[in-house]
Amino acid sequence: MSMTSKERVQATLAHREPDRVPVGEMGIDSPIIEQVLGHPTFYRARGKERAAVWAGRRDEVVRSQKEDLVDLVRTLEWDIVPVWLTYSDGVDYHPRRFLSEDRLKWEDVEGNIWQAPDESGYALCLQSPEITPAFLEEMLTTPPPVDDSQLELVRHVVQRLGDTHFIIGRGWNSPSTWLDGSFPQPGEGFNIPVHEFLMMIYNDPAFLHTILRAYTKRAIDYGRILIAAGVDAVQINADYCINSGPWLSPAHFEEFILPYMQQHVTAFKEEGVFVLKHTDGNSWSLLDAMVDTGIDALHGIQPSIGMDVRRLKERVGDRIALFGAVEGGTLIEGTPQDVAQEVTYCLKYGAPGGGFVLTTSNSVQAGTRYENYMMMLRVAREKGTYPITLPQV
Repeated sequence: MSMTSKERVQATLAHREPDRVPVGEMGIDSPIIEQVLGHPTFYRARGKERAAVWAGRRDEVVRSQKEDLVDLVRTLEWDIVPVWLTYSDGVDYHPRRFLSEDRLKWEDVEGNIWQAPDESGYALCLQSPEITPAFLEEMLTTPPPVDDSQLELVRHVVQRLGDTHFIIGRGWNSPSTWLDGSFPQPGEGFNIPVHEFLMMIYNDPAFLHTILRAYTKRAIDYGRILIAAGVDAVQINADYCINSGPWLSPAHFEEFILPYMQQHVTAFKEEGVFVLKHTDGNSWSLLDAMVDTGIDALHGIQPSIGMDVRRLKERVGDRIALFGAVEGGTLIEGTPQDVAQEVTYCLKYGAPGGGFVLTTSNSVQAGTRYENYMMMLRVAREKGTYPITLPQV
């Protein structure tokens, strides 16, 4: 019996086998979007999006986000749809000042310092305003400064796809509206450089806990706004790990990070939605602790650094769903045959029993070969119908 996309993902998260393996992405960069849709887009268009918003074309950018996201989901037959709080129609986003002659370094309206490699490239947040006790007190005692226009994208997607598709709220970097306050996430509000965060564990642990309480409270506030607008799930997405392992020891993770991660999960599940945890990198040593918080799924699975779907399924597949795990590098540098092999492996070992959504290892990044991503979806359609019966790979 055929299911809607929403029913398909809900069954998967309940560890039941749906009609076929769900597919989708939490992000896809504009070059692939434009190849799929056949026209320009501002959705995840990096420098082009920045320039348009700076020039006062906010409405045009948001309209592109709304329409192109819905068209993309329908064209690619995704089952999941990411949404976020978009630009306000009451804010002038033009930089306060440019800090380089080439205008590739600037201070934004929130006081963050950004640097881009070129006019079209992805910008990195280099510095944020000092975190003061007064700033933290404001976050702890006042609601977030979100106006009605920032919900325009979410409401559009819920209206068009909410009955049929599984909608996931996520954080965004412009404006800064984060859904994870448990660890620094450059560009999404909690912009402390990681090395400074780690030094505070030793130099000022009490103030660090105050910071984490405030950023966690604000993240939960943002999440509740998205939930009230109709999302089915939220993704908490700070990267706890790098390729070699966690940023901090398991002991420090349990003392400084885990209690705040637990607050996120508890608060969001009390609102009646599913909770996904995204983290890149090698997270084996933190895996059981993260799963014990009650998350419903893990996203950001990187096979190339040891996060193998087969091992994950064996270890925690009866407790959480897995969102993965076709390597982003394979989509960029590999052949369609390489992609087909990775998809087949994921389906063979991730899909049985439910609890598996086929995605990339992070997002569909700029540089991805169009034919490779199309092959990924094609193989999922051809081989992902339950019951999964595939040969050994």
